[in-house]
Amino acid sequence: MTKLRLNFAASDYDHFRDLVDGTVSVEGVDLNCLRLSIEETFARFVSFQEWEVSEMSFGKFVSFISQDNGKVIGLPVFPSRVFRQSSIYVREDSPLKGPEDLAGKKIGIPEWAQTAAIYTRGWLVDQIGIPLTDIEWFQSGVNQAGREEKVKLKLPKGVKLTPVTDKSLTEMLLNGDIDAAATAHAPQPFEDGDPSIRIIATLRKRFLKKQISFQSCI
Repeated sequence: MTKLRLNFAASDYDHFRDLVDGTVSVEGVDLNCLRLSIEETFARFVSFQEWEVSEMSFGKFVSFISQDNGKVIGLPVFPSRVFRQSSIYVREDSPLKGPEDLAGKKIGIPEWAQTAAIYTRGWLVDQIGIPLTDIEWFQSGVNQAGREEKVKLKLPKGVKLTPVTDKSLTEMLLNGDIDAAATAHAPQPFEDGDPSIRIIATLRKRFLKKQISFQSCI
């Protein structure tokens, strides 16, 4: 019997690497695995559906469903499981010490419909008590300018979101154009060990103290 040929794109996660490298096979399927960055995977699949099976932003999937767009079918598989509220970055010399200090501030996000940003905003509203309208939001790429939303947005009334095309969030953060950046991928200086950017310290301490576990799909 001829196997079903399927192309599958996802990031390189260790917990299903055996499937990607062929150690574990899918019965009746000839699976061609594409290991791509999250940003490239989402952008190409959302815009062009270049392959049959793909890792998919849960936020963008919900956006599709809310707009009666049935071109993508969701499967209950969650490859990315990260506590995203630990991903709020500020300058080292920032006076912001905890999440409560973010009220009235300027926060940058890679995309409004990014799952990690959705969870972070929901946490700020429901747990910290800061309405979305109390923050001025800016959208741009984390380390490269020019990133755009991939789905049509319908913002809540009173929310201010400004797309920025000529600066990255990292540039804006270091220049003082924004007070913080909420992003799944850390600013490059932080990843390189540069002390000029830090995570809001009290967030990390709270997470470790409470030993909270959280699952999300980027």
